[in-house]
Amino acid sequence: MKSTFIREKSLTARKCKYKEVDWFEYSDHEQEAVRRTRRSRSRASPPKIKKMNNEYSRRYFQWLFFNNFEVGDYHLSLTFDKDHLPNTFDDGKKEVDKYMRRLRRIYQKAGVELKYLMVYEGRHSKSRLHWHLIINGGKAIDRDAIEDIWKLGYANADRLRLQGEKSFQQLSGYLMKEQGNSEKNERSWSSSLNLLRPEKNPSIVTDDYKISKRRMKQIQEAARNDEVRPFVESIYKGFELIHYRIGTNEVTGRPFARLCLRRKE
Repeated sequence: MKSTFIREKSLTARKCKYKEVDWFEYSDHEQEAVRRTRRSRSRASPPKIKKMNNEYSRRYFQWLFFNNFEVGDYHLSLTFDKDHLPNTFDDGKKEVDKYMRRLRRIYQKAGVELKYLMVYEGRHSKSRLHWHLIINGGKAIDRDAIEDIWKLGYANADRLRLQGEKSFQQLSGYLMKEQGNSEKNERSWSSSLNLLRPEKNPSIVTDDYKISKRRMKQIQEAARNDEVRPFVESIYKGFELIHYRIGTNEVTGRPFARLCLRRKE
């Protein structure tokens, strides 16, 4: 019988203010399978692959959101009125690209470097095609100015005045609704190249020595007693726990923990 151990996987970067960490039980047999050549591995079914890719896309988007934007930045929605509704997604994307060029000029005049996350909705669902943007701004960028340069419908820019990081997580989840409807290997979002990103390639850092089976049992017990926060924060010094999921994998029957952590001020 192959032995098992606890693997820690983290989506992180040096000096990041937010990171996600997974603990899960792994086996020597699975480790050996990963080391085999690609040709000899058994392949997951396409629906399973798509589900895994979608989940990773959501988590990567959330990581970028938390680490690059803050209260005072903007959540901007761009919709088309009936007179300007595009015939295709590509037509709509061209108009949004034109808007982005005008937006960059506003930022350049203000001496601010534009950073953004861009999300589309309606390409693969019944909702009307529209776009969402998370953009930096602060006091240097006027809300009316970025709304007025969209001439094809309704533009609404709300400052991120969210109470607590959980609210950022809720907005991130809302913006990722379309990802579940996207085609295989397609992302429902894009981003500027100047964002802080995880440093590793692949961007998930793996550690098979940090978390013991004893600690996995302890965090399961802590979840039952509502003591997860102090337990986790004693392990990840300098970070505070803002969200977690702890339970048993329905497929493998093994325990897991998923942790969202924010660096303390």
